[in-house]
Amino acid sequence: MRKKIFLALIYLSFSETMFPQDFVTFYGGYEVNSLTSAMFTQTRLEEKQHNFTGYLFGISGGRFINRVGVQYSLEFSNTKSNTVFRDKNYALTNSKISLQLSELFAVVQDFLISLTGDIGVGWLGSDTPFDHSGVYGITSISIGPSVIISRIRLFALAKLNVGFIYFSGSDPDLYSIDPLPSSTGLITGPEFKIGASLIL
Repeated sequence: MRKKIFLALIYLSFSETMFPQDFVTFYGGYEVNSLTSAMFTQTRLEEKQHNFTGYLFGISGGRFINRVGVQYSLEFSNTKSNTVFRDKNYALTNSKISLQLSELFAVVQDFLISLTGDIGVGWLGSDTPFDHSGVYGITSISIGPSVIISRIRLFALAKLNVGFIYFSGSDPDLYSIDPLPSSTGLITGPEFKIGASLIL
């Protein structure tokens, strides 16, 4: 009997740690992002698909009630992609700030499924011979599992992005006298994130 009570107390204590009613987390991770469609129209880069990889970090808060919860977060990501122009390698950069809202479903103990929607603003630049720069607004929806071990949460998210981009006019090609015009268009693309957070 004492053994059962002791195990029950450990279980309740562990569960309270795993699913705190109110929580704040700091998190970081790795991101792979591929924006496609009209992204590089009239920039001399539109014929290639660019996969951006890099890091992300953020802060989030939320609340659990009966093991189902909601989480809000502010996130910054910085990713890069390599491109080739005139047989030389150059880097494209993609940075983004996004505000996210997630529904957390406690499927089984220490395992969650989250459905996340977010809206963000990003900017693009490059070290190519042109002054490629642009800004975009984007919305996305994602889903993925999380595993909580004590105060550590491991997560993965698969996302689908849809948005609108504006590219400023670029400097002319070193061998051209005509500058490139500005460019606008719709963008779409998948994104994948994996990381860990510390629950306070």
